[in-house]
Amino acid sequence: MNILYSTLVGILTCLFVADGIVRYVAAARFKKAHGCKPERKIPQFERIIGYGLLKTQIRAVKEKRLLEVSKQRFEEYGTTWSVSVMGNVFINTIEPENIKAILATNFKDFGLGKRIESLGDLLGNGIFTSDGAAWEHSRVSTFLFSSRDPGPGADCYS
Repeated sequence: MNILYSTLVGILTCLFVADGIVRYVAAARFKKAHGCKPERKIPQFERIIGYGLLKTQIRAVKEKRLLEVSKQRFEEYGTTWSVSVMGNVFINTIEPENIKAILATNFKDFGLGKRIESLGDLLGNGIFTSDGAAWEHSRVSTFLFSSRDPGPGADCYS
């Protein structure tokens, strides 16, 4: 039984490490291909689980101060920074050129990741929960409704 348990733990550890290496290499290739500068890493006691940061986030949500806490981080660490939580690296940015690349010029290179799974039931199928062609369609539709010149025939809705 001990041998089986040890073997299972060893295999899971190897898979965890291999997954981390694959993610690291993929991120490095993406950053190199897009000319990304290194982001500033927020100091964390440990950057694997990110328990301290997770506690801070949960407290900020309960106290309805999440926006304030986020704003303070951008003021302290700059326009682009990263944190690690539960083995995942999250890059946060308010840098206008980064936002432009993500939402306009290079949007096909960026995906939503697990946001589709986690927010799909709440937000439905739309600009915040779609990728690829569906996202592009939602973006164009939103632009048409929000542009200053709605185009011909729009006066019938006034």
